[in-house]
Amino acid sequence: MLGLAFSFLSALSTIVGGLIPIYTRVREVGTRYLIGFASGVMVSVALLAMLPEIAEEGGINFIALALGFFSIYLVEKLVLLHSCGESECEFHTIGWTSLIGIAAESLLDGVAIAVGFSLTPAVGATVALAVIAHEFPRGFTTAVIMQGAGYRRVRVLGALAIDALFTPLGAALVLLGLFPQSFFVPLFSFAAGTFLYVGASDLLPEAHRRFNIRVVALVMLGVVVIPLVELLTGI
Repeated sequence: MLGLAFSFLSALSTIVGGLIPIYTRVREVGTRYLIGFASGVMVSVALLAMLPEIAEEGGINFIALALGFFSIYLVEKLVLLHSCGESECEFHTIGWTSLIGIAAESLLDGVAIAVGFSLTPAVGATVALAVIAHEFPRGFTTAVIMQGAGYRRVRVLGALAIDALFTPLGAALVLLGLFPQSFFVPLFSFAAGTFLYVGASDLLPEAHRRFNIRVVALVMLGVVVIPLVELLTGI
């Protein structure tokens, strides 16, 4: 049940991040700093928590790892949700196809949290921390993009709700036993691949659209925060 509880915390992070630009005058809060920190956390969790745990549980499934990495790449580039470096794609809106991509990524986050807790509580907590750190700036960015594209408030809130609720849904699917325990290592390998892509190939370039040494510092803070927490708590 801890996995489900933490997945709801992730959903709350998405909602709070999205509500800030909707109901306050805050628009430019240096989101690249939040994104930089989130990228460091996600890469650190994948490399220092998820993959070592998978290795102990019976070996990394490298095919699943690669599938996780490139499936998120294909989803994001096909639906044009996140950053796009091509001149033909300087600005993009969030439509129903993009919401499918949002839902799929959130569903996988929930699965990763629940599987992490099924392996060890410490791994589950670190995975949940990475998801929570990632969801806050994503909710914020989603709201800003949709408002800038002229969507009504109710549509923005609907997109945030989809993003938020699919994380607990993913965790619930694991808790309901829809995935046999023999699937846990491939699933966790797949999730590690998605974390590596989102952290290194998606968030990190977005944070560094303009160079700023404080962004670098926050990325590195995100990298070291997980080992520091483990060292201080002894988990």
